[in-house]
Amino acid sequence: MKAKLIITLFFLVTILTSSAQQNSSANDVKANADTGISSITNKAPYSPKPGMEELRKQNEKIKSNGKIKLKKPIHFVVFGDSKGSEHLPDVLKIADKLKPQFCLTTADLVNRGGGDIGEQLYQDLDKDAGWFFRKYPTWPTLGNHEIGGPKTNTGQENYDSGVENFGDFFGLKDPLYSFTYGNAKFIALDWIKVSNSEERLEWLEKELKEAQGMHIFIFKHRPYYTVGHKSYNDVEGKTNIVTKLFTKYKVDAVFSGHDHIYYRTEREGVNYIVSAGAGATIYDLKREGDAISGDSYYGRIKDMDSEEFKFHPTSGEETFFDKPMFFVVSVKIKKKKVTFEMIDTNGKIWDKFTFKSNI
Repeated sequence: MKAKLIITLFFLVTILTSSAQQNSSANDVKANADTGISSITNKAPYSPKPGMEELRKQNEKIKSNGKIKLKKPIHFVVFGDSKGSEHLPDVLKIADKLKPQFCLTTADLVNRGGGDIGEQLYQDLDKDAGWFFRKYPTWPTLGNHEIGGPKTNTGQENYDSGVENFGDFFGLKDPLYSFTYGNAKFIALDWIKVSNSEERLEWLEKELKEAQGMHIFIFKHRPYYTVGHKSYNDVEGKTNIVTKLFTKYKVDAVFSGHDHIYYRTEREGVNYIVSAGAGATIYDLKREGDAISGDSYYGRIKDMDSEEFKFHPTSGEETFFDKPMFFVVSVKIKKKKVTFEMIDTNGKIWDKFTFKSNI
């Protein structure tokens, strides 16, 4: 009888202790949320909002007619698809040398962002890129690798935990958002296709309508056009309901990643740029036949086992080389003039393009 009583008391103590530990853990997470501390890094999230607000205070001036005038032209850098690569530090170094005011990412900064593995990989990203995110307001996007996770989890579980880890690390509750700076509006789209969601489509059109008279830039992960490795089921490469909106509302440019190449093309008055060279393996130019006159691109020749790469300029001779290069895209806006530059980690400009916006 005594033995049974002892065993019963033991289990009660175990259950109460476990419950107390769980409550303590939950309270710790809540405390982190209340105090603005990331539960992943145990320090302030890498939110771009405070730095951007400081930039506005320094550079924006409201005129008597209510319009915003900038003391300095807009300059930002776009990069994405590093997935924990050893080459990311070099990419960030060249971005730092360019001294942008802020940055946009085209996602896949971690190889898997969901579950416990996601927390570990965000901690690695913290070590590699934390200094850069603190120095420059960096606006992130959600890619397929940010919502990848343990194979033992369902897709929905990895998506939910991926969004949660993404938000915890960057201090952003919703991966679908927009912000303005000067006379420009920037719209971030998440991994889910806008064309598959009536709610997202309505939100996007509302954002585009409100931005009329401004420069408009979209940044996301999956491209609409590519000459790279991705299939047509993934990247359609043709006009759809979303690209029609971009044309209708005079979007300046759409930045994306996902296909690990560089690609710049103009379709129906909109510039589409794939900037996916932040360190992950460069993909082959499987869909090179989809290019049109005036396009510029870079990627691997033949197949993924090849160590031959090439850069195809808008005009002139192609350049061939046997080592991959990694890069960023620099964007400068001065009144109506917008200039894009594709720059490698050695500081060489491979592609430069300037156009006048319709604003």
